[in-house]
Amino acid sequence: MTFSLLAAAVLASAFLIGLVPTVVDGIKKPLQDRLSLSEGRVAWFVRLFYVAWLPAMPLAGWMLDSWPFARQILFFGQIGVILGFTWIALAKSAASLQFGAAFLGLAYSCVTTATVHLMTAVFFPDEPDIDKLHAASLCIGFVAVGSGALVGPWFAAAIERWWGCRQGLLYVSVLCILPAALTAFCESALFAGPPAAASRLGDLITYPHLALIAGAILLYFAIETCLDFWPDAYLKELRYQPGGRRVATIIFWLAFIATRAAAAWWFYQYPGHGLAVTIGLLIASAIILGNLTTGYMIGGGSLGFWLVGACYGPLLPGLLGVVLDLTARPLPATLLGALLALCGLDTLLVRPLMSRFGRGRAARSVMCVPTVLAILLAAPLLLLAFL
Repeated sequence: MTFSLLAAAVLASAFLIGLVPTVVDGIKKPLQDRLSLSEGRVAWFVRLFYVAWLPAMPLAGWMLDSWPFARQILFFGQIGVILGFTWIALAKSAASLQFGAAFLGLAYSCVTTATVHLMTAVFFPDEPDIDKLHAASLCIGFVAVGSGALVGPWFAAAIERWWGCRQGLLYVSVLCILPAALTAFCESALFAGPPAAASRLGDLITYPHLALIAGAILLYFAIETCLDFWPDAYLKELRYQPGGRRVATIIFWLAFIATRAAAAWWFYQYPGHGLAVTIGLLIASAIILGNLTTGYMIGGGSLGFWLVGACYGPLLPGLLGVVLDLTARPLPATLLGALLALCGLDTLLVRPLMSRFGRGRAARSVMCVPTVLAILLAAPLLLLAFL
């Protein structure tokens, strides 16, 4: 029962990981209308949220490596997310709004790093070879992350249409209480301290495999950032009506989440298949995307669209599982936090470029970008397979 409670707390926190960024990205228009801000001011609100990740995630990892306070770091990060959303809901000026964005980003970084760090230890506590089940554990945890990302846009739409900005964000704050409550009821003894035999960060930085993995994760997050730009335009070119586009997008994300759950079972049964499955799904996604860019009909085009979502689902937990398997010793949480921070870096760099590139272009042209990125991402992973 005690470990079940901890697993529930980690899953609820993982749901929060997916929910928060999608809500932040989706409330730009309601905030702009409520505070009568320019587009530039609202854009800075989102940028500050992501900028806060860059130093904060490695810092949260360093705290997890240095002090036996994993429970406190996770709990106060969750409380910070609640306070951050509440602050943004009550903000009355651009300066106050931007402070709330930075604060929310810092709190979110603590939740993300601590949760992903805990995922590998809570789902199979009785397995003697738990160190071989990193990919399976991460897939289970990232099912909850994907569920949060699926629900987040609905919350953002409800904030804009039904509840109003202030009331809607307060509802989100109330929802965020659940992970904090579950964490508060967990016993401190369940949260293991820093492992005494962890790999030294200085040794890993010079490890040649790590550069390949860092490049691979950076490319993956660039692919995920591209998801903001091509799916809706692609469905419009298939002549989907607004309601049909919503349904097709939901099916895309359900396929994304379902394959994570299937991959968790597969990686549990066959722990050594993480790298091979990840490479196979990458190549499959590149082939499907390449076919979709050359021509399609509504039946085949829709199926290909959903298959791309199915291919994307297990990629991130698979990549992180490869990272955790780099050495025989546990990976420092500082390094894990630095790798997770690459998501914020990609969002800051790739999103403006894709906004310019995608403006006025057909969906097929925009979809060439993730196709090329998927091929490029397969290259460092193939090198890892042979090293």
